Amino acid sequence: MSIKATPLVAMETYKAVRPAFVEERPTTIPEFVHSTSLAGQELEEQVVVLDQLLLLMTNITMPCRKLVRQGGKRCRGKLDGDKKLCLDPFVRPPSNNCLVYSFGIGYDFSFDAAMGRYGCQVFSFDDDSEHELLKRNPYPKVTFLRVRLAAGRSVSVERSYHPKTKQEYIYLYRPLDNIMYLLDQHRANLDVLKVDVDGPEWEIFEDSIFRTDILERTRQLSIEVHLSAFLDPHLNTSLPLTQTLQKYTRVFKGLEERGLRLAHHEPNLFYPKFAKFANRTFNVYYELLWINTHLKKKNVSEYTEINEKIFNEIEFN
Repeated sequence: MSIKATPLVAMETYKAVRPAFVEERPTTIPEFVHSTSLAGQELEEQVVVLDQLLLLMTNITMPCRKLVRQGGKRCRGKLDGDKKLCLDPFVRPPSNNCLVYSFGIGYDFSFDAAMGRYGCQVFSFDDDSEHELLKRNPYPKVTFLRVRLAAGRSVSVERSYHPKTKQEYIYLYRPLDNIMYLLDQHRANLDVLKVDVDGPEWEIFEDSIFRTDILERTRQLSIEVHLSAFLDPHLNTSLPLTQTLQKYTRVFKGLEERGLRLAHHEPNLFYPKFAKFANRTFNVYYELLWINTHLKKKNVSEYTEINEKIFNEIEFN
């Protein structure tokens, strides 16, 4: 099924540049303060890794001149769910033939619908008991599948029991390359890969996606990262924290090793959470946009039409 060009929609150019850290945070927002019990060399090593981590996720190495908002809804006077897209020449998705994978939609298709209006074929992914009520094609060019992104190399399921309803729900997880294979898109370029999965993104990249060549053929990566370790009020500031900080850092370095460069960062101010550690205060949730500077282009200009049989196979129906 070839994708025909559609008129471009008006998009808001995003001009604001936020600081690397959180000097402008509202004073009413509580901080998660952790008193460090460590001292000496061990604490110094953690501070070095933390500083490196904050630099990797806030240091713009690929400035975007035409940054636009895609999607988003206002709630309580704040915008939530919007993602940024770079429309600079040579890095922008082709408006007449592009492919978007969007993981972790919750119930907000605004980004996905905007990318469909832009001209892309969009596949949206999420899975819980309420998602069974959502339409297969909620918006033009948008296809919804009930599956989650796996943090490993195998297909897995997770069972959840609800005492009130006395019902069990099975969550299905698939690796990204497995999903692309089943959709017959394993040779295609991903023009935009959006990952907003509320925490397990670190394992998804390090234990799954990094073991494929998908990022090398991904044009733009939009990801919300969660430094969730710092939300634990009983934070263990010894070896587990050191290992977690090293894992966070490895993922950012892994993105850079695959040709991705940071084009935009901003804290998530709709759900603001801050941590204070070793006299450093920082946001725990960050929206990041990465651009591929060494895109491996594939000669795939058409995408196979997806039928209900393929959907049922992906969702185990």
